[in-house]
Amino acid sequence: MEYRGVRIETCDMVYEPCDDTFMLADALLEELRQGDTVLDMGTGTGMLAILAARRASRVVAVDVNPGAVVCARRNVSANGVRNVEVRESDLFSEVRERFDLIVFNPPYLPRDAAEPRDELARAWDGGIDGRSVVDRFISECSQHLRRGGRVLMVQSSLSAPEKTLEMFLRQGFEVSLVAEQRFFFERLYVVKAVLK
Repeated sequence: MEYRGVRIETCDMVYEPCDDTFMLADALLEELRQGDTVLDMGTGTGMLAILAARRASRVVAVDVNPGAVVCARRNVSANGVRNVEVRESDLFSEVRERFDLIVFNPPYLPRDAAEPRDELARAWDGGIDGRSVVDRFISECSQHLRRGGRVLMVQSSLSAPEKTLEMFLRQGFEVSLVAEQRFFFERLYVVKAVLK
């Protein structure tokens, strides 16, 4: 797969870049400033981290899926990128730094009881209401941002986007929607949150 000059090898049991990834990638390229430090949360194949590395001074890419960590490292290396570090981490468990920008395409779909509960399903399974990972992320992310730091995060109409906006506001962020796409069963948004 190739996107905006980044060549990506997809891997078994790792979320393959899709419409939500590309929407977030476009928002990332609009938002990214020269010299930013970037955290790519839930990196999957590493595509967003590699795109960010073009302008960022440093990128840390993390994923809870060990297979995704291997996959992302392979793709970072294949694209000749030197300013990306890939780590295994359950959200911020292995992240101590603060960043200028955090990007996250979280598991946001409400759990489907008929779906298998394997490593790949963790990439989209957001629990019963689709919010289990999103809520944890929002409650912790301000501790990993510099003053004025920004978050870009995908949100689905199926998992209470109004609650996402309210949570960010309560955490001291200014919030806006910077992208939206309609699909046959949902709307996807990119939420931008700026730490005051």
